[in-house]
Amino acid sequence: MDFVFASNNSAKTKEMAVLAQEMGHSVTNYRDILGKELAFPEETTDSQLENAKAKATFIHQYLPDDWILADDTGLYLQAFPDRFGVTSSREFKSLNVIGKEAEINYILSLYDQGQDRSAYLLAVLAACSPSGQLYTGAGKGGVKIATEARRGDLIGGLDDIMEAENGLTLSEMTLSELVTYHDRARALAQVLQEIKTAE
Repeated sequence: MDFVFASNNSAKTKEMAVLAQEMGHSVTNYRDILGKELAFPEETTDSQLENAKAKATFIHQYLPDDWILADDTGLYLQAFPDRFGVTSSREFKSLNVIGKEAEINYILSLYDQGQDRSAYLLAVLAACSPSGQLYTGAGKGGVKIATEARRGDLIGGLDDIMEAENGLTLSEMTLSELVTYHDRARALAQVLQEIKTAE
């Protein structure tokens, strides 16, 4: 399937496109089609699902003939249950932690006292069909925060410190491995299954 991605985040778009291509689909950012950047509606502070749906339906208004895909991803840390989650990106901004390297260093610094490192990224995706029907999926990526950033050739960001069930960080894996373990790939697989079931 060909999806138009409802995001102003170029790095997230690139990641989503890489994962989707490996899964046999394509993702193009809406800005590449409209030729301009739009201001999305304000996000909720309590529902990733509603945030993803709102983004998808918002861009659907401008591109009603396309399949629109939208994402909302949160970082969940067992040792800090009242932090991050659905408001992860907003919390980083409020702390003036700007950029992926700064985010990585900040998260690693939280574990100086030997806290439980259990953690995961949760991606929630919503796809809006040309008829306006919504299909959703969610996927977790990672099981704990690594003791140091371990990078590979792919994606990067918080994936550098998110260790998965196979003992590798999401960044260290090959692309074929990554689509099995990555939060956004798992969420996309659910969306695609929902669409297939509805056909």
